[in-house]
Amino acid sequence: MIRAALYALERFWVGELPREAVGGVDCGRLLELGPARRGWGCRGARAVGGVFSHRGPRSNNEDAGLVAIAPGHFAAVAVADGVGGLRAGEVASFRAVCTVLRGLAEVAGRLGVFSREWFVDLFNKAHEEVARWAGGGATTLALAVYELNEHVLHVASVGDSVVYMSPDVWSGGCGSAVGYRLVAPDLDESWDGKSRFITQAVGHKTYREPHYYRYPLGGCEDAVKVVFAATDGVDDFIDRSLYGGLVGRFRRCKSAEGLAKMLVCSALKRGGKDNATAAVLAILPVET
Repeated sequence: MIRAALYALERFWVGELPREAVGGVDCGRLLELGPARRGWGCRGARAVGGVFSHRGPRSNNEDAGLVAIAPGHFAAVAVADGVGGLRAGEVASFRAVCTVLRGLAEVAGRLGVFSREWFVDLFNKAHEEVARWAGGGATTLALAVYELNEHVLHVASVGDSVVYMSPDVWSGGCGSAVGYRLVAPDLDESWDGKSRFITQAVGHKTYREPHYYRYPLGGCEDAVKVVFAATDGVDDFIDRSLYGGLVGRFRRCKSAEGLAKMLVCSALKRGGKDNATAAVLAILPVET
């Protein structure tokens, strides 16, 4: 069984997929999304997650976000930032994130399935889905999966959407409550002297394959860990001074959705001129 909240097309789908529905995620049916909301979340026994998105000053929202939890197995977040203009960008990001949900649902009851090959195959499927349905649109895609039993964080990305983890356990140790690290460091972006542009996108002819990273986190089972993905590029508008204190904020409010909203609102307050979306996952300590 997998619990998920998916934001796309300025709407939400929230629900559970039972084991007998494995492989049954129909992106076409998910076009019938629920009431318009900007934020939502889901939870499992050892993880909670939330998504928040805002169109900002734009007339439409080409972002999509996902949080998915398979209790006892894994928890995941993903974001996608569509390009191609209006409906094409919206459909591109939706199709990419829905393909991720389908792939996660297919392995919700299995152990030991996550590897570089699995992520490359999933991103290839997302690329094909976007190219087929988005009418020329394309999208960034960033995905983080935390294995709840093995305590391994897997990250894969295309484009300039980012994934961070707080605290930075590599520098401060498992007991650290502050600090953060960019765990998707190879961004597909360049600068032409006037503006930044992405050099690889899912659904576009520039697509090659995702960057993949694997972070073993054994020994840090007793620490709260916040993993979050954002469509905001690494040099854009989210206030990064907030990142290092996310664990403390989560302990106080116990709300991943609230953390996601805080990040997005900081981008808007700092003058962000684009859509902004954050998907936040809090990994809870193992109870003994």
